[in-house]
Amino acid sequence: MKSDYLVVSDHVQDAIDKKMPVIAVETAEIYLGLKGGGAMMDGVGADGIRLNEGTNPDYYKVSEDIGNLIVQNGAVPAMIAVIDGKIHVGLSKSDMKYLSDHQSELKKICQSDLPMLLALGQDGVTTLSATMTIAQMVGINVVVTIGIGGVSEDYGDTHHVSADVEEMIHNRVVVVATGLTPGSEPERSLRFFDTHGISVIGFRSDYFYTRWLPEKEHKLRYRVDDPTDIAAALAVKRSLDIDGAILVFNPAATVISDKDSYDTDINFNHIREVINDNVTLAAWVAMAISMDLDPNINNRKSKRSSIPKKEKSMSFEVWLFAVKKFAQNYDVAQLIFNNLPDSEKERIRKEYEDTVE
Repeated sequence: MKSDYLVVSDHVQDAIDKKMPVIAVETAEIYLGLKGGGAMMDGVGADGIRLNEGTNPDYYKVSEDIGNLIVQNGAVPAMIAVIDGKIHVGLSKSDMKYLSDHQSELKKICQSDLPMLLALGQDGVTTLSATMTIAQMVGINVVVTIGIGGVSEDYGDTHHVSADVEEMIHNRVVVVATGLTPGSEPERSLRFFDTHGISVIGFRSDYFYTRWLPEKEHKLRYRVDDPTDIAAALAVKRSLDIDGAILVFNPAATVISDKDSYDTDINFNHIREVINDNVTLAAWVAMAISMDLDPNINNRKSKRSSIPKKEKSMSFEVWLFAVKKFAQNYDVAQLIFNNLPDSEKERIRKEYEDTVE
């Protein structure tokens, strides 16, 4: 899709064109969901995780680490934000630094906010609903986040349903999340998902949680242990032209009680663990989707059996671009490599084989 309001970075567009695994990242959770404290009590705030009174995290570093982790898992990161009234898909280092430096001025963008924010030329970071909309717009199949909004606990009075869920009704991406955000009513949310065609799957778990709180455990109808099953489910939906996202709940390995004290180190390390787990799973799913799995299970078995159990965590091209930093995009990195003497090419390929697991 082409638009004056849409800027897709060269390396993300190249990856989409080549059907490489690409992951869209919700940036509102990073830049506005992690905050240092003052006005609010420690713990889970209405708009996200609050750190103890002290300093905010280094948002640039958090974004960079998430991008690096996605690359290490063999996929291409597509951070999404609005800068100067344009949607940027695939943020550069200078973009991430700009957002970090202007964090206090950023708008939180839902899907419905996009037209006005773009028209006014403002800056903002995307919630899940906007991230999903933009991901589908440019051809990205997988979106990763921490938690998603659901049906509100006070639905009887407000009739409020998160824009995240409303967007899932019409979208056809896979969303990887830990659980529902606080303030969502789990059972009513599950019924809403079911009624509106949103497939909900537990990854290696029969339950999902309100964020990661153990006492908020809820039974799921479907569980998968292999990421290729998630990719195959998406292939089936698309082959039948069925709307509705696939929501994959990936419960955290460690759980935190809402009674715990959220000091900076403990909370931040746990957030990193959650993000790492979700990014890794999203990368696996994106790689499985990039294999273009046949929805017919009999055809799929032979394709699966041909996949090595242990693959390199990233392709040589991604390594050249992201680790060796040959250039600012894949095409130029490959061009530089191709123009090297054969002996130098051999040395670099050997370095790749020796260092990339």
